[in-house]
Amino acid sequence: MTRIYTNKEIELATLLEHAPMFDVHKWSDYPEVKLVTDAIFEEITALRQTQNIRVREPTKIKKHLKVFLIELWSAYQLGINPYRSISLNKNNYKEGSRYHKLFLTYDFTIGVINDLLSLEYIELHKGFRGDKNRMSRIKATDKLIHKILHPSYGINTLVASHGCIGIVGSQGERKSIYLKDKNDKSIEYKETALTKKMKKNLVKINQIIATARIALQIKDSQFRSLIKQINTKKDPEKRQINFTSNQLHRVFNNSSWKKGGRFYGGWWEGIPSKYRKYITINYKPTAELDYSGHHIRMLYANDNLDPPEEAYDVKGFDREDQKTAMLIMLNANNETKAAKAIAREGIKNAKSLIAALKKRHAPIKRHFLKGAGLKLMNQDSKVAERIMLEMLKLGHVVLPVHDSFIVRNSASKELETTMKKVFEEEFGRIAKLKVKKTVLKDRKSKEIYENGIVVMNLERLMNYEFKYYSKAIRIWGL
Repeated sequence: MTRIYTNKEIELATLLEHAPMFDVHKWSDYPEVKLVTDAIFEEITALRQTQNIRVREPTKIKKHLKVFLIELWSAYQLGINPYRSISLNKNNYKEGSRYHKLFLTYDFTIGVINDLLSLEYIELHKGFRGDKNRMSRIKATDKLIHKILHPSYGINTLVASHGCIGIVGSQGERKSIYLKDKNDKSIEYKETALTKKMKKNLVKINQIIATARIALQIKDSQFRSLIKQINTKKDPEKRQINFTSNQLHRVFNNSSWKKGGRFYGGWWEGIPSKYRKYITINYKPTAELDYSGHHIRMLYANDNLDPPEEAYDVKGFDREDQKTAMLIMLNANNETKAAKAIAREGIKNAKSLIAALKKRHAPIKRHFLKGAGLKLMNQDSKVAERIMLEMLKLGHVVLPVHDSFIVRNSASKELETTMKKVFEEEFGRIAKLKVKKTVLKDRKSKEIYENGIVVMNLERLMNYEFKYYSKAIRIWGL
C-alpha cells in the first residue's frame, strides 16, 4: 500500500533536502552574545558533570558554541530555511578543511552538538550514505531561540534597535575568487597578478557594501508571497535566501579566467526582480538601471557593427520569450539542445523562434549555438567591476545583479553616466540603458516619500511601519 505523506511531512523533507551549508564565518563581538554563550556554557558544564565528562579547554568549547549559536540564530530568524547542513565526518575536519581553517575541530564540534541536543536546544537529522549521500541537518529549537531572547541577556533590546541581522558579523577570510571546471567543481589555482588584483578590488567593493544597511522594505504580506515564490523555484539550489549574505565573490568557469567571472553572493541577487525596487540602502529608496539587450549589443560591438535599436522585436513572439530563447542560444552548443531547453521553459514553437532570432540578428548569428555565453559573461563582469569601482570613488554603494545595478535613488544620475562611459570605453559603442520602476513611482508610496524624502508624519509613520512591516523590522530593526 502506497503511503500518502502530509503537506507538513513534504515541507520538512524539502527543507532538509535543500538545507544550506553551515556557515562557519558568522561571528559576533557583542557582549550580549557573550552573556548568552556563557549562560549556555554553564548549562553544558552542569550537564557534563552529571555524565562524568570532564570539561577540557573551556575557551575552545565557548568558541565552538558561539559559532553554533550565531549560525543557528541566523538560520532561524533571517532565512527561509532554518536547517543547516553540517558534516559529522571526522575526515572533513582535517587540516585545510573549511571547518579547520577557523579552528573548528571535530572533537569540540561533536561535543557541542551532543550537548545542545541533550539540552533540547537543537533538532538533529543525521546524514546517511547510499545512492545519494547526505550530510546531517541541524536546526535551532524554539527553546534555544527563547533562551537567546531572554530579557536578562539584552539580545532582545539589540534586536529592537538593530534587527536580528544587526548582531551578526563575520570572522576569518572568505574565498573571493572561484575557478570551476567543466563539471562545476572548484579547482585550485596559482596566484597571479590578475587574481591578486581581482581580490584587491573585491576587498574594496565588499568593504563599502559591509558599511551599508541594505534592507528589503516590503510588507508582511509581501514577505509571505516572496517566500512562497522562492520555495517554488525550479532550481532547488535557489530555494533559499539569507539576508546576512552581503559579501560578493566571483566565479570563473571551464578552468579559464576568460570564461565567467560574474559577481555572486549578495542576497539581492536571489530575490525575484519585482521585489528589487523595495531595496533600501541606508534607509533611502533605490533605483535600478540595467543594460538593455546587453549581450546582443556586446556581440555587435565585438564585430565592430552597430546593433538594431531594439534587440527583441520579432513579430509573433513575446519579448520575454525572445530574451529567454536568446540566452539559451548563446549558452547552448547546438540547435537541438537549445530547442529542447527553450521548450522546457514553456515557450511554444521553439524551432521557429530560433530561426526568427537568427534572421533578426543575421550579422552576428555565427556566434549563436556556439557556447559564447561564458565569454560574454566574462566581458560583462569586467564592465560590472569597473562600474562598482568608479562609483566607489564617488562614495556610492552599488549592488550588482550581473548587467543591472542598484544604487540609492539620489545616485542614479551618476550611475547612468558611469554605465554609459564604461560601456563606450570597453566596446566603442553607445550603451542603451533601461531605468526600472522605482518604489517612488508606486501610488501607495507617494504618501510616504516625496523626491526620495520621507514626508509622512513621524508618529503616523511609526504606526504604519509596525502594523505592516513587522517582519522587516524584526530583521533589520527600525
